[in-house]
Amino acid sequence: MTVGLLAVAFGLVLALIPLVAMPAPAIGVVGIGGLLLVTAAATMGWRWLATLAAGIFLADYAAALALASAPLDVMSAVGFGVALLLLLQSVDLACRVRGATWGWRILLAELGRWIALGIGALGSAALALALARPLASLLPPSAAPLLAVGGALGAVLVAAAVIVRTARDRSARAE
Repeated sequence: MTVGLLAVAFGLVLALIPLVAMPAPAIGVVGIGGLLLVTAAATMGWRWLATLAAGIFLADYAAALALASAPLDVMSAVGFGVALLLLLQSVDLACRVRGATWGWRILLAELGRWIALGIGALGSAALALALARPLASLLPPSAAPLLAVGGALGAVLVAAAVIVRTARDRSARAE
């Protein structure tokens, strides 16, 4: 149940971040709905419900930013994304240890991985932002769509590599 409380805590953070961007009752109601889904997911051990809640939080954040007409803030977006990932990871961990005997070492090891992941994501975003500003002034505006296509292609290739590697690992274990 302790790991489930972590998931609920991440859900609370994800419900509050859009309210900071746009303090509106509708944004708060959607956030509460997502928080209820996270609580149910952590309690029942249903990963699909946590995934649904993650989608709701993401839509809520996007709506808050659109309604507020807020300027682009990469670091808060990365923070939101890391919180979203940690929500899904904590629900997954809660499902995996449900009914099992486990010690605090497991939780502390997972927390260490999560902290390293957060620091790595924030550091990568800061580095990319620091490198992108000087390069943006050198490139003509017509190059922007090509860079976007290249980034999307890179993301698809990474996802494909992960899928292929996972399929290979599963087939190797089955043999």
